[in-house]
Amino acid sequence: MEMYDYLGKLLLLLEKFGFTFTQKKRTPAKTQHRWKKSLSEIEFFVDDFTSQATIIWQKRNEFLIKKGAHLRPSYSLNKDGSVGLDARMGTQLRVEQKRNIQDFTTTEDIILKSVNEVGLFLYLVERTVG
Repeated sequence: MEMYDYLGKLLLLLEKFGFTFTQKKRTPAKTQHRWKKSLSEIEFFVDDFTSQATIIWQKRNEFLIKKGAHLRPSYSLNKDGSVGLDARMGTQLRVEQKRNIQDFTTTEDIILKSVNEVGLFLYLVERTVG
């Protein structure tokens, strides 16, 4: 109890000299990305890695890439000359949608399940080792 009395007096003294103490708010450990109905009304524009697209987050696990999106035409190899997992997955997504792609441009709206799939589809993202 003596320690709490001492701290109480010390805080009172510090406050008299103009020091104020407030409790710090806790922030969540991880940012949470949650779908809300209002998000389905917003168009997201992508213009990177020689790709351009308009994307709408329609439902919790449904992303619409609007017709006319320009896809990145190629990907880089890993340092050892192999094709990376991301490039293989992006290629697989494009094969599944090949009827909707002509000259690296989408001819119909395309629906994918996640932000990661959208990125892989548009960019054929690769990660190099090292």
